[in-house]
Amino acid sequence: MNTKRDFEEKAKALVSTNPNEAVKVYQELWEVYPEQFSVWDAFYTLKAMRVSTFLNLSLATEIAKKIKDEKVTNLYGWLIFDKCVKGKSRIDLLENEKFIEDLVHHSPQKCLIEEDSYPCPTTISVLKLCDAHAENLFNATKINELLSVLDYSLLSNKSKTIETSSRGDVELSSDLEKYFALKTKALLKLGYFESCIESCTKGLELLSKFHYNNDLWFKMRIALSEDGLGNHEKSEELFKELLESKAGNDKWFLYRDISEIYFEKKDYIKAWKHAVDAIFHGNEPHFLIGLYLLQARILFKLKRQEEGKILAELICAILKENEWKEKAEYNKLFLYYKIDKTSLRTIKEIMHDANIFWSNERYGKHPKRKGSIISIHKNGKIGRIKDEHNNLIEFHKKDLVKKMKSIENLKGAIVEFYTMQSYDGKNIAERISLIEEHLSGKTKNLIGKILDGSVTNITDFGIFIRMQDGTDGLLHKNSLPNHLKSSYKEAFVKNKKVKVKIEKVTDKGIQLKLIETF
Repeated sequence: MNTKRDFEEKAKALVSTNPNEAVKVYQELWEVYPEQFSVWDAFYTLKAMRVSTFLNLSLATEIAKKIKDEKVTNLYGWLIFDKCVKGKSRIDLLENEKFIEDLVHHSPQKCLIEEDSYPCPTTISVLKLCDAHAENLFNATKINELLSVLDYSLLSNKSKTIETSSRGDVELSSDLEKYFALKTKALLKLGYFESCIESCTKGLELLSKFHYNNDLWFKMRIALSEDGLGNHEKSEELFKELLESKAGNDKWFLYRDISEIYFEKKDYIKAWKHAVDAIFHGNEPHFLIGLYLLQARILFKLKRQEEGKILAELICAILKENEWKEKAEYNKLFLYYKIDKTSLRTIKEIMHDANIFWSNERYGKHPKRKGSIISIHKNGKIGRIKDEHNNLIEFHKKDLVKKMKSIENLKGAIVEFYTMQSYDGKNIAERISLIEEHLSGKTKNLIGKILDGSVTNITDFGIFIRMQDGTDGLLHKNSLPNHLKSSYKEAFVKNKKVKVKIEKVTDKGIQLKLIETF
C-alpha cells in the first residue's frame, strides 16, 4: 500500500504536467488518509482542479469545509468561479447554484471597502447568480435569500468601467449599488415594505454615485412601500416630489406607478392622466406593454371601453411580432374585444392611430400655437421658439413629430406646437410639427456651388467629403456615375481630391454630386 508521502510526491509532480491525473491521485489520498490530509495537499488539489477537465467539485467543497486555511478557502473561491461562473450562461449558473451558494460558507467574503485591487470570487459569483435569477422572471425570493448571506458593509462602492465596441468605455454600477438595487426590488416584490424602506434609505445614504436612475428607483420604492403599508397620502406626496424634480419629471415609470396607486384608490380620472403622461415620456412599445394593459383597465373603469380596443390590438401585435407567450390577463382582454389575431395590423400601423388618440387625450384642451425657431443650443438637443405673441418657449429635439438626427439647420423654421409646463413651471413646446423648413442665407448660398474637397470616409452607402470651406457633405453611392457605383470603394481612398457640386441641403446634411476626380 502506498504511503502518504508516495501519494504526495506522485500527485505534486503531476500538477503542472497532467492536472487530470493529479486530481485523481489527490482524491485517492483524501480517501486513504483523510485525517492526515494537509493544508498543502488541499492547496495543490484545488490548484490542479482549476486547470483540469476532471472535475469533482463535491470533493473540493469537502476539502474547503474541513481545511479553513485562508490560502485554501481563497483558492476554492476562484475554483468555483472558474468552473461554475466565468463565461457561463444563465442556465449553467442556475445548474451550479448549490456550489455558488456554498461559497459564502467555505470561501469567506473579502472586505473590498479599503482595498479592491484583488476582487472577491464569492462576491462576484453570488451577484452573478442573482443576475441569473433576475433575468426574465425576477425571482424575488431567491435573490433576497442570496443577498441575505452577503455583508453589504464589505462591498466596494467604486464604479467599474468596461470597454465596448459600440459605445466605447461604459461605467457600471459598483457592487454596493448593485446589491441595494437588487435587494430593494426583491423586498418590494415580496411585500416586505418596512424592510424595503429601510434598505432604500440605507442605499441612498451610503452610495455616492448612482447609475441607471437607481436613486430614483430607491425613492420610488419607498413611495410604493408606503402605499403598501396603507400610508396612501404619504405615498402620493413622495411621488409628486419625484415628478416635480429635475431628475424625475421625464421618467415614464414614475408616472406609471403613481397611476397604479390612483387606480387602486379608485381615483380613475387621476390614474388616467398619469397613465397618459407616462406614454409621452416612454420608450419603445415592447417596453410599455404593462402600461398599455393598465390604460385599458382604467378606460374600462371610466366606462370608455370602446376606446380601449386600440390598446388591446397594440398589446396583441407586440406579443405576436416578438413571439412572446400570452398571459391570462392579456387573453382576457383579447376575448373581451374580440381581437382577430390572424388579421392584425403591424405595430407601426396601430401606433399611428394610438399616437393620435394619446395626443387628443394629452392636448385636447390646449390650442395649437405657431412660431419660429430662433435658436439652437450648441449641444444640438434643445432650442427656443418665439410664438406669434413674442413669447419665448423652450423645446427639446425629442418633441419634434418628425424625428431628426440633427436639428442644427432648423433655425428660422416655422412650427406648430402645443404649450405645456415643465416640472419647474416654465413653458415648453411639445408635439412640434414643421410647417416650413428654413434654410439660412449661408446654406442657401451653398446650393449649386462647385467646390474642391477631399475624401474623409468611405461607407456602405457613400463617401463623405470635406470641402474647401470646411463643411462636410455626403456623396451618396446612387448619385455616382454608373461606372463607379459598384466599384467606388476601390476607386476612392481617404484624402483623395475631388470636385463636387452641392445639390441639396436638408436637416440630415449636405448632399453632393461628383464633378471630377484628381
